[in-house]
Amino acid sequence: MRKIKAFLTSLIFTGTIASSVMTAAPAPAAAGSYDMTVSVDLSGEKKEISPYIYGVNQYTSQSDYKKVTATAIRQGGNRMTAYNWETNASNAGSDWQHSSDTNLSTSEDPADCAKKFSAFSVDHGFDYKFTTLQLAGYVSADKNGPVSESEVAPSKRWNKVVLTKNAPFADTPDLNDGVVYMDEYVNYLVKNLGDSTTSTGMQGYSLDNEPVLWNDTHSRMHPEPVTIEELSSKSIEMAKAVKAIDPNAETFGPALYGYTAYDHLDDDDNSNEWETIKAANNYNWYIDCYLDQMKKASDEAGTRLLDVLDIHYYSESARVGAEDRVQSVRTLYEKGFAENSWIGQWCQQNIPILPTIQKSIDKYYPGTKLAISEYNFGGDNDVSGTIAQAEALGCYADAGVYLATLWGNGDYIYSGINLYTNYDGKGSQFGDTLVPTKTEDVSLSSAYAAINGNDNGFVTAMITNKNMTDGENVSLKLNNSDKEYKSAAVYAVYGDSSDIRLVDVIENISGNTVNVKLPAYCAAMVAVSDDPADFAGLDPSGKNDPVFKTVTIDDPESNISSEGYVVLPIEDPEHLSKIILTADVSSSAGSAWATAGCALSINAVDKNGTGFWTSKTYNLPLGNGSKATIDFDGTFMNDETEVEAVISDGKVELQKWWDSSEKGENGTEDIISVKYTKAEIVYKYPPAEIVPPVGDINGDGETTVADAVMLRKFLVKLETLSDDQLIAANVCKDGVINVYDLIMIKRIILEAK
Repeated sequence: MRKIKAFLTSLIFTGTIASSVMTAAPAPAAAGSYDMTVSVDLSGEKKEISPYIYGVNQYTSQSDYKKVTATAIRQGGNRMTAYNWETNASNAGSDWQHSSDTNLSTSEDPADCAKKFSAFSVDHGFDYKFTTLQLAGYVSADKNGPVSESEVAPSKRWNKVVLTKNAPFADTPDLNDGVVYMDEYVNYLVKNLGDSTTSTGMQGYSLDNEPVLWNDTHSRMHPEPVTIEELSSKSIEMAKAVKAIDPNAETFGPALYGYTAYDHLDDDDNSNEWETIKAANNYNWYIDCYLDQMKKASDEAGTRLLDVLDIHYYSESARVGAEDRVQSVRTLYEKGFAENSWIGQWCQQNIPILPTIQKSIDKYYPGTKLAISEYNFGGDNDVSGTIAQAEALGCYADAGVYLATLWGNGDYIYSGINLYTNYDGKGSQFGDTLVPTKTEDVSLSSAYAAINGNDNGFVTAMITNKNMTDGENVSLKLNNSDKEYKSAAVYAVYGDSSDIRLVDVIENISGNTVNVKLPAYCAAMVAVSDDPADFAGLDPSGKNDPVFKTVTIDDPESNISSEGYVVLPIEDPEHLSKIILTADVSSSAGSAWATAGCALSINAVDKNGTGFWTSKTYNLPLGNGSKATIDFDGTFMNDETEVEAVISDGKVELQKWWDSSEKGENGTEDIISVKYTKAEIVYKYPPAEIVPPVGDINGDGETTVADAVMLRKFLVKLETLSDDQLIAANVCKDGVINVYDLIMIKRIILEAK
C-alpha cells in the first residue's frame, strides 16, 4: 500500500494521470452530414441465410463467450494439427518453440479436448460444432517441451498417424504401439459423445488445418511442402472413413490459409507440380483441382466425400489501417474493386473472391457448401472493426456462405456479430431471409436487409457509415411491400464505446421511407415494423446506458516493482471494465515478426473472502504503438475454475512470460523488448451508479476549491464529513484520508484550469 501511495504522490508532480468520464448519450448526425439512399426491394429474389455464419473459434478464455452471441463453434488452429487424441499431447510448432506439451489438456483421458469441447458447446447453446482430424502424418508423442531440429519426424518425439486402421476398433487406444489411428478417433467420439445427429456429437469434421503451412508452422513434423497428390489422397481416405462411421457428419476441407493457397497450393519450390496439373486440366486455380479430385473420388465411392469447401481469409488491406479496413470486405464481393495490397495489385483475375469460388463449386462439385472457418478483418480496439465485421457478415449472407467462424476476439468485433444476433440485448436478431438491398456508394455506406421467411411485416437492415467525421442521413426506402410500416428503432456501435446503443426510435414513417440519422463512423441495425407498438416504451436518450470512466496513465514505466515489473493502480476494482495497453515492441535481432506473450499478474479475492493469485494473458506484436486490450467481467480463473472475484490489493503487474520471433525460431538469440507508453484503465458503471467527479466532496457535480477547503478543515478537525463525503474525499482510494488526498484534489483543480 505504501508503494501505491508513493506512486500516486509522484504522479501529482509528473502529471501522468488524466481522468475522463465517457457518457453513452447518442451522437446524432450533425451539421456537415451527408445523405444516402438505401433501397430495399421486398419483392425481389430472396435468399435463405445460413444460421451458422455467426460463428467463432474455440478459445481458452471463458469470458469471451459471454460477450458474443454466436451460433457455431470450431475446434481448430495450429495446435490441432499435431494433437494426439490418445494422450491429449499437442505441439505449438513455430508459434512457440515447437513445444509438445499439455497446452490443450492436462488430462490423460483419451479425447479429453473433444469431450470438453462438446460439453462446453452444449452448455453455451452452440447449434453447430466441428473439430479437426489430423492428416499431416505425425502427432506429439510426449509432453516434454521443445522439439529440436535433430528430433524431426520420424523420431521418438512423434507418433505416426494412420488414417484407417483396417482392424477392429479398441474401446480404449493402445498407448504403446507408437501409432495413432484417425478412424478409431472418430469412432471413439461417436461411441462416447454420440453421432452427428445428437446434441453432444460432432456435426462436422475438418480435414486438418492449413496444409500449405505444415512445412512452415510444423517443420519438425512435416518438413517438406505438402503436394497436391498428398493432400488429395489423405483427404479422400479420411473422408471415406468419416462417412463410414458417421454418415450424416459433414466433412470440411482443405482449410486453405489464404489467397496464395487458393491459387496454387504450395507450388513455390519450382517443382511445377501445379503448373503441370493446371495445364492438363485447364484449371483456373488450385480450388478447381481440389473440388474436381474430391468429386471424382465421391463418384467412385458412391457417396459425397466433401460436404463443405473450407477456406481461411485474413484481409491483407485491413492490416494497413482503419480507412483500408472499412473498405477491405469489398474484395470478397465487388467486381473491379482493387484493395490496397498485393492482392489488389496482382490478383484481379479472381476478384471478387467469393463469386469466383462459387463458380468453381458450380463447375467442379455442384452442391458443395462454402465455409470460412477462420477470418479476421482486425480493428479489435476501434469501431472500424465493427464496421468491417458487420459488412463481412452481410457479404457472407449474400454469397450463400454456409458457415463462418471468427478467429480472434475484441469487443468491437464481437459487437459486429451481436448486431446480427442480439442487437437489443434481448435476443432480437437479423432476419433469416435476405432481400435485395442497395446503397448509392459502398465506399461510404454498405447495407443488407432481411425479413423472416416470407413475412414482410418486420424488416431488419444493417447499415454502415464508413465516414470517420460526418454523420449520415439515411433515406431507407422499403419498396414493393404489401405492408405499411409504422415505427423503427435504430441500434448502433459508434464513437469510443463498443456497446450497442439505442440511437433513435422513429414513429413518423411516411410512404414506407424511414429517415434515419446515423452518427459518424458506425455500424447500425435498423429494425422496422408495421406494428406501432413494437418499439413502444424504448428510450433512446441514453439515460439508461452505462457510464464509462477512463483513467489514462501516460508513463506506465514510471512505476516499477522491486521485481522489475510495471505496476498499474486500480482505483475501483469492482467496476473495472478493461485495460488498454499501448507499447513499443522491438526485436534485438531485427526480426520481421515477433510477439511478446504477456500477462497481468493479479491478486484477487472471491466473494467468500478467499484470496488467490491469478492472471490474464495478452499478446503484443512487433512494432511501435502495439495495442492489447484486457477485459474484465467480474470473474477470474482460480486454477481451472471461474469464480466471481475482484482485485484485492489495488494494483496489477505487467509481466512478460514468453516471446517468439522469426529469427528466434531459427536459433538466433533475439530479445523481444516491451516498453509501455500508455495505459488506459476503463471503469464501467450502471446508470444508478454514476460516479461524481473525483474529489467532489460537497456533491455539487464539480471538483473545486470549495472541496479542497472542506477537506482541509476536516484534516485539522474543524469540520466533520458524512459517510458519502468521506468516500469522495478518499481520492487515493487507499482507505486513509490524509494530505495526499488534499494534494490530489488541488492537482485536479489546477488541471481543470
